[in-house]
Amino acid sequence: MDSLYEFGIGFIQSLQTNFSPALDGFMSTVSFLGRIEFYLVLIPFIYWTIDRRIGVRTLLILIYVDFVSSSFKLFFHQPRPYWLGGVKALSIEPSYGIPSSHASDSLAVGGFLGTRINKSWFWMFIGILIFLIGLSRLHLGVHFPHDVLFGWLIGFLVLWGFTKWQGAVRDWLHGKSLSMQIGLGFLDSLFIIILGLIIRLVVNGIPDPVSWSSFSVDARAITHFFTLAGAAFGTYAGYALMRHQARFDAKGTWSKRIIRYIVGIIGLLALYFGLDIIFATIAPDESTLGYILRYLRYGLATFWATFLAPWIFLKTRLADLEVLNQ
Repeated sequence: MDSLYEFGIGFIQSLQTNFSPALDGFMSTVSFLGRIEFYLVLIPFIYWTIDRRIGVRTLLILIYVDFVSSSFKLFFHQPRPYWLGGVKALSIEPSYGIPSSHASDSLAVGGFLGTRINKSWFWMFIGILIFLIGLSRLHLGVHFPHDVLFGWLIGFLVLWGFTKWQGAVRDWLHGKSLSMQIGLGFLDSLFIIILGLIIRLVVNGIPDPVSWSSFSVDARAITHFFTLAGAAFGTYAGYALMRHQARFDAKGTWSKRIIRYIVGIIGLLALYFGLDIIFATIAPDESTLGYILRYLRYGLATFWATFLAPWIFLKTRLADLEVLNQ
Protein backbone atom coordinates (compact mmCIF):
# COMPACT_ATOMS: atom_id res chain seq x y z
CA MET A 1 0.00 0.00 0.00
CA ASP A 2 2.95 2.36 0.56
CA SER A 3 3.59 2.69 -3.18
CA LEU A 4 -0.11 3.40 -3.75
CA TYR A 5 -0.01 6.14 -1.12
CA GLU A 6 3.19 7.58 -2.60
CA PHE A 7 1.61 7.71 -6.04
CA GLY A 8 -1.53 9.33 -4.62
CA ILE A 9 0.38 11.96 -2.69
CA GLY A 10 2.43 12.78 -5.78
CA PHE A 11 -0.75 13.12 -7.85
CA ILE A 12 -2.39 15.39 -5.27
CA GLN A 13 0.78 17.47 -4.97
CA SER A 14 0.65 17.99 -8.73
CA LEU A 15 -2.97 19.13 -8.54
CA GLN A 16 -2.35 21.49 -5.65
CA THR A 17 0.85 22.89 -7.16
CA ASN A 18 -0.65 23.60 -10.56
CA PHE A 19 -4.19 24.63 -9.63
CA SER A 20 -4.06 25.93 -6.06
CA PRO A 21 -5.08 28.50 -4.90
CA ALA A 22 -6.84 29.45 -8.15
CA LEU A 23 -9.30 26.54 -7.98
CA ASP A 24 -9.54 26.09 -4.19
CA GLY A 25 -12.85 27.91 -3.91
CA PHE A 26 -14.32 26.18 -6.94
CA MET A 27 -13.29 22.75 -5.70
CA SER A 28 -14.74 23.46 -2.24
CA THR A 29 -18.04 24.46 -3.87
CA VAL A 30 -18.10 21.34 -6.05
CA SER A 31 -17.27 19.18 -3.03
CA PHE A 32 -20.26 20.68 -1.19
CA LEU A 33 -22.51 19.15 -3.87
CA GLY A 34 -21.61 15.76 -2.42
CA ARG A 35 -22.35 16.64 1.20
CA ILE A 36 -25.44 15.76 3.24
CA GLU A 37 -26.42 19.45 3.46
CA PHE A 38 -26.83 19.60 -0.31
CA TYR A 39 -28.95 16.45 -0.45
CA LEU A 40 -30.95 17.90 2.45
CA VAL A 41 -32.32 20.60 0.14
CA LEU A 42 -32.27 18.66 -3.16
CA ILE A 43 -34.18 15.49 -2.28
CA PRO A 44 -37.14 17.22 -0.55
CA PHE A 45 -37.44 19.45 -3.62
CA ILE A 46 -37.82 16.36 -5.80
CA TYR A 47 -40.18 14.67 -3.33
CA TRP A 48 -42.46 17.64 -2.67
CA THR A 49 -42.52 19.36 -6.07
CA ILE A 50 -41.56 16.90 -8.83
CA ASP A 51 -42.37 13.26 -8.07
CA ARG A 52 -42.65 11.74 -4.62
CA ARG A 53 -41.79 8.25 -5.85
CA ILE A 54 -38.54 9.41 -7.41
CA GLY A 55 -37.88 11.51 -4.32
CA VAL A 56 -38.24 8.72 -1.78
CA ARG A 57 -36.20 6.30 -3.89
CA THR A 58 -33.47 8.89 -4.22
CA LEU A 59 -33.45 9.25 -0.45
CA LEU A 60 -33.28 5.50 0.09
CA ILE A 61 -30.47 4.96 -2.40
CA LEU A 62 -28.52 7.75 -0.68
CA ILE A 63 -29.00 6.09 2.72
CA TYR A 64 -27.96 2.65 1.50
CA VAL A 65 -24.95 3.70 -0.59
CA ASP A 66 -23.70 5.84 2.29
CA PHE A 67 -24.20 2.89 4.65
CA VAL A 68 -22.12 0.62 2.42
CA SER A 69 -19.39 3.24 2.04
CA SER A 70 -19.31 3.97 5.78
CA SER A 71 -19.05 0.27 6.56
CA PHE A 72 -16.05 -0.19 4.26
CA LYS A 73 -14.52 3.04 5.53
CA LEU A 74 -14.54 1.83 9.13
CA PHE A 75 -13.56 -1.74 8.23
CA PHE A 76 -10.49 -0.71 6.18
CA HIS A 77 -9.62 2.19 8.56
CA GLN A 78 -7.11 3.73 6.16
CA PRO A 79 -5.67 7.27 6.30
CA ARG A 80 -6.51 10.37 4.38
CA PRO A 81 -3.68 11.99 2.37
CA TYR A 82 -3.09 14.94 4.68
CA TRP A 83 -2.75 12.54 7.62
CA LEU A 84 0.45 11.26 6.04
CA GLY A 85 1.83 14.69 5.18
CA GLY A 86 3.13 16.09 1.95
CA VAL A 87 -0.17 17.66 0.85
CA LYS A 88 -2.17 20.66 1.99
CA ALA A 89 -5.32 19.98 3.98
CA LEU A 90 -7.77 22.26 2.18
CA SER A 91 -10.61 20.54 4.03
CA ILE A 92 -10.79 18.61 7.29
CA GLU A 93 -12.56 15.25 7.67
CA PRO A 94 -12.78 13.26 10.93
CA SER A 95 -13.47 9.85 9.36
CA TYR A 96 -11.15 7.39 7.62
CA GLY A 97 -10.30 7.57 3.91
CA ILE A 98 -11.19 4.73 1.57
CA PRO A 99 -13.75 4.74 0.05
CA SER A 100 -14.82 8.26 -0.82
CA SER A 101 -18.45 8.65 0.24
CA HIS A 102 -18.70 11.77 -1.91
CA ALA A 103 -17.79 9.65 -4.94
CA SER A 104 -20.10 6.74 -4.11
CA ASP A 105 -23.05 8.91 -3.10
CA SER A 106 -22.85 11.19 -6.12
CA LEU A 107 -22.58 8.30 -8.58
CA ALA A 108 -25.47 6.34 -7.05
CA VAL A 109 -27.79 9.35 -6.64
CA GLY A 110 -26.81 10.99 -9.92
CA GLY A 111 -27.00 7.70 -11.78
CA PHE A 112 -30.43 6.95 -10.36
CA LEU A 113 -31.75 10.37 -11.35
CA GLY A 114 -30.23 9.80 -14.77
CA THR A 115 -32.23 6.59 -15.19
CA ARG A 116 -35.41 8.49 -14.28
CA ILE A 117 -34.82 11.50 -16.54
CA ASN A 118 -32.96 9.54 -19.23
CA LYS A 119 -31.95 12.52 -21.37
CA SER A 120 -28.55 12.70 -23.07
CA TRP A 121 -27.94 16.25 -21.81
CA PHE A 122 -28.67 15.19 -18.23
CA TRP A 123 -26.38 12.16 -18.47
CA MET A 124 -23.60 14.44 -19.72
CA PHE A 125 -24.24 16.92 -16.90
CA ILE A 126 -24.29 14.18 -14.26
CA GLY A 127 -21.15 12.55 -15.65
CA ILE A 128 -19.22 15.82 -15.50
CA LEU A 129 -20.54 16.57 -12.00
CA ILE A 130 -19.61 13.13 -10.65
CA PHE A 131 -16.11 13.46 -12.10
CA LEU A 132 -15.65 16.95 -10.67
CA ILE A 133 -16.86 15.89 -7.20
CA GLY A 134 -14.32 13.06 -7.21
CA LEU A 135 -11.58 15.38 -8.47
CA SER A 136 -12.43 17.95 -5.80
CA ARG A 137 -11.79 15.40 -3.07
CA LEU A 138 -8.29 14.85 -4.46
CA HIS A 139 -7.59 18.56 -4.85
CA LEU A 140 -8.67 19.25 -1.27
CA GLY A 141 -6.24 16.62 -0.01
CA VAL A 142 -8.86 14.46 1.72
CA HIS A 143 -8.79 11.42 -0.59
CA PHE A 144 -6.35 9.37 -2.63
CA PRO A 145 -7.19 8.47 -6.23
CA HIS A 146 -7.93 4.87 -5.23
CA ASP A 147 -10.37 6.14 -2.58
CA VAL A 148 -12.38 7.88 -5.28
CA LEU A 149 -12.20 4.95 -7.71
CA PHE A 150 -13.41 2.53 -5.03
CA GLY A 151 -16.17 4.97 -4.12
CA TRP A 152 -17.34 5.06 -7.73
CA LEU A 153 -17.31 1.26 -7.83
CA ILE A 154 -19.48 1.06 -4.70
CA GLY A 155 -21.83 3.68 -6.09
CA PHE A 156 -22.21 1.76 -9.34
CA LEU A 157 -22.85 -1.57 -7.60
CA VAL A 158 -25.43 -0.10 -5.22
CA LEU A 159 -27.12 1.68 -8.13
CA TRP A 160 -27.21 -1.55 -10.13
CA GLY A 161 -28.63 -3.56 -7.23
CA PHE A 162 -31.15 -0.87 -6.34
CA THR A 163 -32.52 -0.52 -9.88
CA LYS A 164 -32.64 -4.31 -10.28
CA TRP A 165 -34.52 -5.16 -7.07
CA GLN A 166 -36.30 -2.02 -5.89
CA GLY A 167 -39.46 -2.84 -7.85
CA ALA A 168 -39.80 -6.31 -6.33
CA VAL A 169 -39.04 -5.05 -2.82
CA ARG A 170 -41.53 -2.18 -3.25
CA ASP A 171 -44.31 -4.55 -4.35
CA TRP A 172 -43.52 -6.90 -1.47
CA LEU A 173 -43.61 -4.08 1.08
CA HIS A 174 -46.83 -2.62 -0.31
CA GLY A 175 -48.46 -6.00 0.20
CA LYS A 176 -47.85 -5.74 3.95
CA SER A 177 -50.01 -3.98 6.51
CA LEU A 178 -49.13 -0.48 7.65
CA SER A 179 -47.85 -1.68 11.02
CA MET A 180 -45.79 -4.39 9.34
CA GLN A 181 -44.20 -1.86 6.95
CA ILE A 182 -43.26 0.38 9.87
CA GLY A 183 -41.95 -2.60 11.85
CA LEU A 184 -39.80 -3.77 8.94
CA GLY A 185 -38.41 -0.25 8.59
CA PHE A 186 -37.42 -0.33 12.26
CA LEU A 187 -35.73 -3.72 11.83
CA ASP A 188 -33.84 -2.36 8.85
CA SER A 189 -32.58 0.52 10.98
CA LEU A 190 -31.48 -1.91 13.69
CA PHE A 191 -29.52 -3.89 11.09
CA ILE A 192 -27.60 -0.71 10.16
CA ILE A 193 -26.73 -0.08 13.80
CA ILE A 194 -25.78 -3.68 14.56
CA LEU A 195 -23.48 -3.97 11.55
CA GLY A 196 -21.78 -0.73 12.55
CA LEU A 197 -21.23 -2.08 16.07
CA ILE A 198 -19.85 -5.37 14.73
CA ILE A 199 -17.36 -3.62 12.44
CA ARG A 200 -16.30 -1.38 15.32
CA LEU A 201 -15.62 -4.45 17.47
CA VAL A 202 -13.61 -6.09 14.68
CA VAL A 203 -11.28 -3.13 14.22
CA ASN A 204 -10.98 -2.20 17.89
CA GLY A 205 -7.99 -4.49 18.35
CA ILE A 206 -6.07 -2.88 15.49
CA PRO A 207 -4.64 0.46 16.65
CA ASP A 208 -3.93 3.31 14.27
CA PRO A 209 -0.33 4.50 13.81
CA VAL A 210 0.66 7.09 16.39
CA SER A 211 1.29 9.64 13.62
CA TRP A 212 -2.44 9.64 12.83
CA SER A 213 -3.49 10.36 16.39
CA SER A 214 -4.03 14.09 15.95
CA PHE A 215 -6.27 13.49 12.91
CA SER A 216 -8.17 10.27 13.67
CA VAL A 217 -9.50 10.97 17.16
CA ASP A 218 -13.12 10.51 16.02
CA ALA A 219 -12.47 8.23 13.04
CA ARG A 220 -13.88 5.16 14.79
CA ALA A 221 -17.03 6.88 15.99
CA ILE A 222 -20.19 5.00 15.04
CA THR A 223 -22.49 8.01 15.24
CA HIS A 224 -22.94 7.98 11.47
CA PHE A 225 -24.52 4.53 11.61
CA PHE A 226 -27.14 5.91 14.02
CA THR A 227 -27.60 8.83 11.62
CA LEU A 228 -28.33 6.48 8.74
CA ALA A 229 -30.46 4.17 10.87
CA GLY A 230 -32.65 7.02 12.08
CA ALA A 231 -32.98 8.39 8.56
CA ALA A 232 -33.96 4.96 7.24
CA PHE A 233 -36.65 4.38 9.88
CA GLY A 234 -38.07 7.88 9.50
CA THR A 235 -38.24 7.37 5.74
CA TYR A 236 -39.97 3.99 5.88
CA ALA A 237 -42.42 5.00 8.61
CA GLY A 238 -43.15 8.38 7.06
CA TYR A 239 -43.66 7.12 3.54
CA ALA A 240 -45.89 4.26 4.72
CA LEU A 241 -48.06 6.68 6.69
CA MET A 242 -48.13 9.15 3.80
CA ARG A 243 -49.47 6.47 1.44
CA HIS A 244 -52.24 5.61 3.91
CA GLN A 245 -53.15 9.03 5.35
CA ALA A 246 -51.64 11.87 3.28
CA ARG A 247 -51.27 10.57 -0.27
CA PHE A 248 -50.45 13.89 -1.91
CA ASP A 249 -49.85 14.75 -5.54
CA ALA A 250 -46.50 16.51 -6.10
CA LYS A 251 -47.86 18.21 -9.20
CA GLY A 252 -49.86 21.44 -9.30
CA THR A 253 -49.16 25.04 -10.18
CA TRP A 254 -45.59 26.17 -9.73
CA SER A 255 -46.69 28.83 -7.26
CA LYS A 256 -48.09 26.10 -5.00
CA ARG A 257 -45.01 23.92 -5.51
CA ILE A 258 -42.68 26.76 -4.52
CA ILE A 259 -44.76 27.70 -1.47
CA ARG A 260 -44.96 24.14 -0.19
CA TYR A 261 -41.21 23.72 -0.72
CA ILE A 262 -40.56 26.86 1.32
CA VAL A 263 -42.93 25.69 4.09
CA GLY A 264 -41.47 22.19 4.07
CA ILE A 265 -37.82 23.19 4.00
CA ILE A 266 -38.27 25.67 6.85
CA GLY A 267 -39.69 22.88 9.00
CA LEU A 268 -36.99 20.44 7.91
CA LEU A 269 -34.11 22.83 8.59
CA ALA A 270 -35.63 23.81 11.93
CA LEU A 271 -35.69 20.16 12.96
CA TYR A 272 -32.29 19.33 11.51
CA PHE A 273 -30.35 22.23 12.98
CA GLY A 274 -32.60 22.99 15.95
CA LEU A 275 -32.46 19.46 17.34
CA ASP A 276 -28.70 19.41 16.76
CA ILE A 277 -28.29 22.46 18.99
CA ILE A 278 -30.69 21.19 21.65
CA PHE A 279 -29.38 17.62 21.76
CA ALA A 280 -25.75 18.81 21.94
CA THR A 281 -26.55 20.35 25.33
CA ILE A 282 -28.06 17.10 26.61
CA ALA A 283 -25.46 14.45 25.78
CA PRO A 284 -22.23 14.03 23.76
CA ASP A 285 -22.52 12.18 20.45
CA GLU A 286 -20.34 9.28 21.58
CA SER A 287 -22.61 8.14 24.41
CA THR A 288 -25.62 5.87 24.63
CA LEU A 289 -27.99 8.79 25.06
CA GLY A 290 -26.17 10.67 22.32
CA TYR A 291 -26.69 7.77 19.92
CA ILE A 292 -30.40 7.65 20.74
CA LEU A 293 -30.79 11.40 20.26
CA ARG A 294 -28.98 11.27 16.92
CA TYR A 295 -31.26 8.43 15.78
CA LEU A 296 -34.25 10.50 16.90
CA ARG A 297 -33.00 13.68 15.18
CA TYR A 298 -32.54 12.09 11.78
CA GLY A 299 -35.64 9.96 12.16
CA LEU A 300 -37.77 13.03 12.84
CA ALA A 301 -36.17 14.93 9.96
CA THR A 302 -37.01 12.26 7.38
CA PHE A 303 -40.42 11.61 8.99
CA TRP A 304 -41.19 15.29 8.57
CA ALA A 305 -40.07 15.23 4.95
CA THR A 306 -41.96 12.09 3.97
CA PHE A 307 -45.17 12.40 6.02
CA LEU A 308 -45.70 15.44 8.25
CA ALA A 309 -44.95 18.06 5.59
CA PRO A 310 -47.22 16.36 2.98
CA TRP A 311 -49.97 16.10 5.61
CA ILE A 312 -49.68 19.87 6.19
CA PHE A 313 -49.66 20.49 2.42
CA LEU A 314 -52.99 18.68 2.12
CA LYS A 315 -54.55 20.41 5.13
CA THR A 316 -53.55 23.85 3.83
CA ARG A 317 -54.51 23.00 0.23
CA LEU A 318 -50.96 23.51 -0.98
CA ALA A 319 -51.24 20.06 -2.55
CA ASP A 320 -54.10 17.93 -3.81
CA LEU A 321 -54.91 14.40 -2.78
CA GLU A 322 -53.69 11.92 -5.35
CA VAL A 323 -56.62 10.56 -7.33
CA LEU A 324 -55.07 7.59 -9.08
CA ASN A 325 -54.20 4.48 -7.10
CA GLN A 326 -50.56 4.26 -8.21
